[in-house]
Amino acid sequence: MNNRMHKIVLICFSLLTSVGGIYKAKAQKGKRPNIVFIVTDDQHRNQFNFIKEGLDTNGKPTNLSPNIDKLATEGVIFENSYVSSSVCTPSRYSIVTGTYASRGIGKSVIRKYEGQTNITWNVHVDKNTNNIARALKDNGYFTGGVGKNHTFSGDNPHKVPVDADPRDPKIKKQMEENQASQVAAYKAVGFDFAGALYKGNLPNQYPKAVEDHNMEWIVDSALQFLDKASKKDNPFFLYFATTIAHGPDKLGSKYKGDPLATPVGFLDKPLEVMPSRTSVTERIDAAGLDPEKADILWLDDGIGALLDKLEAMDELDNTVIFFIDDHGVESGKGSLYEGGIKTVSFVYGPNYIKSGLRSKQLVSNIDMVPTALDLAGVDLKKAYKMDGVSMLPLLKGSTKEIHESLFFEMGATRAVLKDGYKYLAFKAPASIKAKLEKNGKKATHICDKPGGRGSESPALKFYAKNYFDEDQLYQIEQDPFEQTNLYTDKAQKEKIKELKTELKKYLKIVPGTFPID
Repeated sequence: MNNRMHKIVLICFSLLTSVGGIYKAKAQKGKRPNIVFIVTDDQHRNQFNFIKEGLDTNGKPTNLSPNIDKLATEGVIFENSYVSSSVCTPSRYSIVTGTYASRGIGKSVIRKYEGQTNITWNVHVDKNTNNIARALKDNGYFTGGVGKNHTFSGDNPHKVPVDADPRDPKIKKQMEENQASQVAAYKAVGFDFAGALYKGNLPNQYPKAVEDHNMEWIVDSALQFLDKASKKDNPFFLYFATTIAHGPDKLGSKYKGDPLATPVGFLDKPLEVMPSRTSVTERIDAAGLDPEKADILWLDDGIGALLDKLEAMDELDNTVIFFIDDHGVESGKGSLYEGGIKTVSFVYGPNYIKSGLRSKQLVSNIDMVPTALDLAGVDLKKAYKMDGVSMLPLLKGSTKEIHESLFFEMGATRAVLKDGYKYLAFKAPASIKAKLEKNGKKATHICDKPGGRGSESPALKFYAKNYFDEDQLYQIEQDPFEQTNLYTDKAQKEKIKELKTELKKYLKIVPGTFPID
């Protein structure tokens, strides 16, 4: 073969290879995506490098979180991301159902609170609740869930004392049966696979001896699910819920717990599924970062292990990853102030969304399910009724708003956010107020426990100036920490009327009543 002919053959081969590569990319792009929900627990805003709170005074990152940073910066970051309720259980309910948490409130609660739906930790997904796992499973997805539960119904058959010895065969058997109950609860609502489940927050759930976070245990179960998924032709959905950065233990010390401790007792040996805990300390020290940042690196290592597995399966490019912190904890947890309802979220999906965007549009945790179903090719008009809407236009680069306003509900409060203004109403039922006042106490925003819950303490202190006002109005851009209540400002009369009208629209479509004049 002469040189000229050789070159022609090489060029043709190159073109064929390129065309084949293009065809492969298009074929992958045309596939229904795998979907992963990563839900973290009580993360502080200063634990994210891609928002201002996570940067130092010189604009440098204060966290070592390369995997989270990559997903965020190569995805779409939502700068105005909110949750509709500001504690773990109702927020997670909305994340997996796409509906407001009040839709999960029982009639007995409504009667107790004089017709109101008092949303707290009393909202749960059961076998009759439409949710993303069931919706995707019904549409051909292989579904799995690991990590923190706190919203899927599943009563443990045994009350294991906190001082019990997990090495006692009887106690260990009880713990294993409790875990089996949690797994059964997941499978009853639409999960094909479930494992490494924490019923709720660690304190008081398990014997003190195993009351430690175990990121490796959660990751190992996720990898088991992905191994099973790799053997199927179906696309898959993984609900990956961490216990970080919630208590117990101070920030920076959670990763130092016993690596053998789990809700099913002690493991035989540590799980080697991600970088060692010793290396966490070493890398934080080498980077010269605050030791309290160690837990975020540990969390990031776990997410990195998932990404490595997806890449090894040749599925990372075919996967859309939704990341959300379950609610804010900056002095607002348990309230509808910005410190409780504003959260951090982003979406990553190389073949399905436009990369490197920052969207300023309002989005909510109720929007995650309809977006995932939209990506999965599920006709939203034929799917079950949801309160959220698809964020897909924003993920594709649209700057057109998908919400004119957002609605929030928590305990005895309701709020609406529109055009940069928030109207917050605090209307504790009269009978409950009278009972508390008789004992020298006041109803708090959550309103389900005399004197309030511990999670409310920071909000009670930080927002003390206006906390007990029944009607509150804030201009968020000018007053992001909500310290100036504009409700009595005569110049705001029309704005108040507008926002009350907007709030009433939402109140008409959710269960229960709420007194707005």
